[in-house]
Amino acid sequence: MNIKCTLFTVALAATNTLVYSQVSAPAIETSFQNYIRATSGSVNTGSTLPNFVIKENTRGNRYLYENWVDGFVIGTDGNTYNSPRFKYNYDKISKKLFMLYDSATVIELSSGDIAAFTLKNPDGDLTFERLKNSTDQNFYQAVYKQDKGYSLYKLLTTKFSKSDYQTNGIIESGKKYDEYVDTEEYFILSPKQEITKIIFKKKSIDKALEAEYNRVQAFYSQHKSDIVDQEFVKQLLQYLNTAK
Repeated sequence: MNIKCTLFTVALAATNTLVYSQVSAPAIETSFQNYIRATSGSVNTGSTLPNFVIKENTRGNRYLYENWVDGFVIGTDGNTYNSPRFKYNYDKISKKLFMLYDSATVIELSSGDIAAFTLKNPDGDLTFERLKNSTDQNFYQAVYKQDKGYSLYKLLTTKFSKSDYQTNGIIESGKKYDEYVDTEEYFILSPKQEITKIIFKKKSIDKALEAEYNRVQAFYSQHKSDIVDQEFVKQLLQYLNTAK
C-alpha cells in the first residue's frame, strides 16, 4: 500500500502558503480530498481499515495507541498541516503514519513527504521527526535537542514475537502468548548533522564523541559515580554544548 503521489506537494499547490506557515482546516481538507481523488486505490477503506485491537492473550501492540488520536504533521515543504477533523496513529513496525480521513477512509501518509509529526494524548504529546542527513525514512524522538550543538535521539522499533510454547506433558518451554516487543536505540547527532548510534557504555560514547575527547573525559571525572544511562548522556551533551 504505497502512496504513488506526493501528499504535501498536492497540499502546497492547493493552499499556496508560505514556508513554515499554518494551513487552515478548510484548505487542508480540500487538499486531502484532492489527494484521495489523485491516488485512487492508495487508501484503506471498509474492511481494510487498520485494527488497533490486539487478539486475546497477545501482549503489547504494533500501534502506538489503541485508538485514533489528535495530532498535526509538518511537511518537508515546511508547512504545518493541522486540522481537528483528522485523527492519527503510528504503526511501530512499518514506521508509517496513518491518518483517519473519515469514518470509512484511512490514508497511509508518505514518509518521504513528512518532516515531523506530533501525536496528542492525555498522557503527553509525542513528537517524531526525520533527521536531515539520515539515509533512512525513520522517525526519531528527540531526548535532548540543540539545533547548533549535539543532540540525543532515540528510535522506537517494534518486532512481533510469536508464541513458541512446547510441552511433552512433563517439561514445558517457551511462552504461550504472541507479543509485540518494543526496543529503543539511541543516537548522537553532531553539530555537523552526523548521526552515530550508541549504547550506554563509555567506550561507545567515546567513539561517537571522538572529536571532544578531552572535554568528555573532564565530564567523566566530575560524574564518576553516575550511572551511564539516557540522563547521563543528555547531561554530557548539555555540558559539551555549553563548556568552553
